[in-house]
Amino acid sequence: MLLIALSCLQGQSMDDAFDALSSMADGVQLTPGNAPSATARETIARYGVERVRHHHTFAYDALKRPIYTRDGSMQRTLDRWSVHPPLAREHLHYDRWFSLACEASWATEVMYPGEWLGTGAELERAMSARMPLAVDVSHLFIQRCAGAISERTLARVLEYDRVTEVHVSANDGRRDTHQPLTEKTFGLDWARAKLRDEPGTPVVLECYMHKLSIDDRRRQIDLIR
Repeated sequence: MLLIALSCLQGQSMDDAFDALSSMADGVQLTPGNAPSATARETIARYGVERVRHHHTFAYDALKRPIYTRDGSMQRTLDRWSVHPPLAREHLHYDRWFSLACEASWATEVMYPGEWLGTGAELERAMSARMPLAVDVSHLFIQRCAGAISERTLARVLEYDRVTEVHVSANDGRRDTHQPLTEKTFGLDWARAKLRDEPGTPVVLECYMHKLSIDDRRRQIDLIR
């Protein structure tokens, strides 16, 4: 299943972004960052609940809504498929959060240095504990460029059998800028293979599309397929 993130048009209203993106892929990942719309819930419900996935701090009535308590447990689940780890600078109970994330029904997203799950050592521990992961290849690329992950650990992540979601965008290896894909984008071939696998791993396109024409947006979808 190939999904497109609502945040590809971050800053627009939920209705406007959903109308522009929902016909481009198999489904939509509901991500934080879009201005709430009074009719968004109804619009998305008509699209079909089986074709949407709630991600991280998404909320229908806010740009985002906190999901973690101070002790690292989940505050609201909202039937989420994937979440970011808590911000390392705000939550001190790493071990409590880690245990809960390993037992969760949702996947925790691989991050970049400075955030939890942002180094090879943390990913090694997560995989050894069988934590379900959402692998963002752009975040892995930043880890690799920063020297925060070894090639051995990187290979282990790409072969890990509890990757339940894949996120794809491009960046320069320094910042998570959600740039459009090119044929040379790190992890693109792997994401394509995960999409083709049986039964297939859901892949989410997350590049910003505000400045792209409709044809260029469609070409982003074609690059993944």
